[in-house]
Amino acid sequence: MMFLGIDAGATKTEAVVIDKKERILGVGYGGPANLNSSPLQVVRNSLIKAIVEALPEKSNKDNIKSACISIAGTLGGNTKIIREILNEVLPKTSIIIKRDYEIAHIACFNFKPGVVFIAGTGSIAYGVNEKGERVRVGGWGHLVGDEGSGYWVGQEGVRAGLKFYDGRGQPTILYNYLKEYLGIENDSPDSIIRAIYSSENKKTLIAGFAPYVVKAAREGDQVARLILERAAEEIVSSYLAAVQRLKFESIQGKLGIAGGFYFGARDILKPILLWKLGRVFGDIVDLKEPIMSNAEAAARVALKTSTNISQKTTPHNYGS
Repeated sequence: MMFLGIDAGATKTEAVVIDKKERILGVGYGGPANLNSSPLQVVRNSLIKAIVEALPEKSNKDNIKSACISIAGTLGGNTKIIREILNEVLPKTSIIIKRDYEIAHIACFNFKPGVVFIAGTGSIAYGVNEKGERVRVGGWGHLVGDEGSGYWVGQEGVRAGLKFYDGRGQPTILYNYLKEYLGIENDSPDSIIRAIYSSENKKTLIAGFAPYVVKAAREGDQVARLILERAAEEIVSSYLAAVQRLKFESIQGKLGIAGGFYFGARDILKPILLWKLGRVFGDIVDLKEPIMSNAEAAARVALKTSTNISQKTTPHNYGS
């Protein structure tokens, strides 16, 4: 008997197969599988490739009792489409669909209470307390939110560079880095405007500038450093809101963080976060990082849900 976990991302898909003792039997990879950013056929091919690759040699996919898939972004009608694809590939398998932040929580806390902040291209905080009560903070998207994310940092970096060019902001290397990033050799505002506003994926373009902000901060650029400090303040604010709503008596071992932007900036961002968290919560704070991949966490959800159903008990609330 096997259990399947799938992490369907905007750039790649990972699938993990485990047994009832949580031992990993196989891992597979595919291309992008986010219906918000990729065509249906691409998503379908990515999922199938990852699933087939993850199956242990000589194993029958009909032996997969249940599968859990983690999806990023707004689900909407995508749930129905994803379920149809998986039912086609795994007709005898029970399908569970979860949001990516629910699975990220399990990857950090393994079904225990806590609050995870995901700092990727976008951002969101998600927490579960001892009673199984759940809250989310943020996650409003790049147009009105996503504070502390890669997109937010990239946008603030672009703004800071352009303000310096105008004479409205403090001196910063970010303007030169912006020209380098956009492939612009002159100082023409039209060239910069054209490069940004003609992009087919403006969100990705802006978020892609975040590593340059991090690089500038490492090199001692005070404007870039301030942007990261403000990002940390936004992250701490989200933690505080979640902790208060969940009524945690102690936050020790209950704060986690994940996301591509965070790990890309970890060396400079984590010390700032820990310092600011200590000031807010009045204690030495540790930040838990994922102890397993999202795909493995999804597989554990599949196993746990299947076990609870077979035992006819109420599924555990943590992270579900």
